[in-house]
Amino acid sequence: MTRVSSRRSPRLLRSSARFVATAALCAVALTGCSLVDRAGDGGDPGPAGASQAAADRTTTPVVLGDLVDGKRLPGTLGYGTPVPLRSVTSGSGGDSGSGGDSGGATDGGSAGTVTGLPAFGDVIGRDGVLYSVDENPVRSMHGTVPLWRPLEQGRRGSDVDQLKDNLRALGYDVADDDRFDARTRSAVIRWQRDRGRAQTGVLGASDIAFVPGDVRVADVTGRVGDAAGEAVYGYTSTTLVATASVAPADLVRFAGGTPVQVALPDGTLVPGTVRSIGEPAGGAGGESDKGPGDDKVTVTIGLDAAPPEGTSTSSRVDLVVDGERRDGVLSVPVTALLAGTEGYTVEVVGPDGGTDLVPVTTGFFAQGRVEVTGEGLTEGDEVVVPS
Repeated sequence: MTRVSSRRSPRLLRSSARFVATAALCAVALTGCSLVDRAGDGGDPGPAGASQAAADRTTTPVVLGDLVDGKRLPGTLGYGTPVPLRSVTSGSGGDSGSGGDSGGATDGGSAGTVTGLPAFGDVIGRDGVLYSVDENPVRSMHGTVPLWRPLEQGRRGSDVDQLKDNLRALGYDVADDDRFDARTRSAVIRWQRDRGRAQTGVLGASDIAFVPGDVRVADVTGRVGDAAGEAVYGYTSTTLVATASVAPADLVRFAGGTPVQVALPDGTLVPGTVRSIGEPAGGAGGESDKGPGDDKVTVTIGLDAAPPEGTSTSSRVDLVVDGERRDGVLSVPVTALLAGTEGYTVEVVGPDGGTDLVPVTTGFFAQGRVEVTGEGLTEGDEVVVPS
């Protein structure tokens, strides 16, 4: 093994070299490094001083393992961005009341009055009452296709298929297809009878609204007594999610299948999965219309495990994501590197307590560490680092 004896290099030169190496590497590869000059006053400490310096030095082992270019991005724990739900006018047809911005009043029918609203935090499941107009409850059905027309016998399409999925889930006898046939009409009539409604066999936006699933009332913007046709509240999912505004350069870290950890304020890590990646805050406008941060994108992470009981639903969290990685490599802290005229070295502690400078080749940087290879350098070797 080629070793450069530490006794051939004055302590001042070793310390200055470590300072220069660390400063250069911090500037190129890392942020937040601590730069420590171990030179002291630069004088020769003498035998007693050298003995005390050896006793006081800080060392760390060379580690064999994986290096991951991880990153922590600030985020928020909650239920996601509320989606507005708009009430429908009394007697309106099927082109409104589907939830979201696409819902709204039609031109037909009288305006009607909002006579019932849920409270903040209420959870509304399938067939639950979303709101009431003129004391007529509009019930929740699960689905992503908006109710854009009345559903009646003879209709066919994904909206009909969606309705029949809900009817089956509620225990009504319908086929698994997208046809509104006589059997479907009979099931609708039974559903209407069971809920005290006029038994017409037809369902419109004054009867039901499609929402993505069970929903939680997030912000009630309407009031009982308002004219129908406006947004009455915003709803979210019933499950906790973490959201963060992410710069375009970091979006690659959220590729499909990449695990994401949600770090809670107490240090607990909860596993999560990318649920959605939104549009930049600046929208589709030109570059001149964008302000600072407008190019950031909202990323939503679904939690794969329940957080500890008592976790606040409005906590500040961190999203811990991986990037590039190296598996099974030797690494040391960046601050252990010394810069020399022929490259980098590390100060290795020998069995007798003395130290030698071992030349190393640097590789991947991550987590405040650097991949190193050097002749004779092995896992568990103790290297000196700044104290």
